[in-house]
Amino acid sequence: MPHEVVIEIQEDNNWRDGELAKFKINPHNVDQELWNRMCIPMIYAHWEGYVVNSLRALVGHLNKLQLSPNDVDTKLIVIGLGKAYNSLSGKQSFEQKVEFTNKFIDLFDNAMKFRKDIDTKSNLNSKVLKDLCKIFGFNFEVFSNVVTDIDRIVTFRNKIAHGENSILPDTDSIETYILSITKATDIFLEEISKFLLNESYLKKVA
Repeated sequence: MPHEVVIEIQEDNNWRDGELAKFKINPHNVDQELWNRMCIPMIYAHWEGYVVNSLRALVGHLNKLQLSPNDVDTKLIVIGLGKAYNSLSGKQSFEQKVEFTNKFIDLFDNAMKFRKDIDTKSNLNSKVLKDLCKIFGFNFEVFSNVVTDIDRIVTFRNKIAHGENSILPDTDSIETYILSITKATDIFLEEISKFLLNESYLKKVA
């Protein structure tokens, strides 16, 4: 039986598969080159939306567990401190050091509370994906067969968004990108499932 968070993610995102399938068809016989260009930003939006919504569901579950900082993996403590690290950038005043120390002490006096802000930098390419995997301890290597297409989608989407008319993906490429994004989302869900099943959020005892 899948974890309740996995079921929640699947139910929240089932509509994406149907919508992605529609991009393979040009229902109103729009100019095919124009249709293909229009599909790229939408394919990217589904990719980023899936990752963000999935991680928000995961973080929401972790918050419900009322985890103690003493019990969780150090990576999650870093996530818990979040923007508190910003006060340490550059040359810190004594007051900034006090502010950070107070936040650190408060963290260990209470159950972990993770913010649901998932930073994709609005550019969820392979580098950003790798960073997210590192944060949560997911295996980035399992995405090796799809990261090239993910990077192409992000690059084309950015160029289209900036008004470049030279991007003319063909219909076969669109189908390939849809397939790769579908595979990537399946892999991402599997990594979340393993994370929960193995309770990877807990500190490993040597």
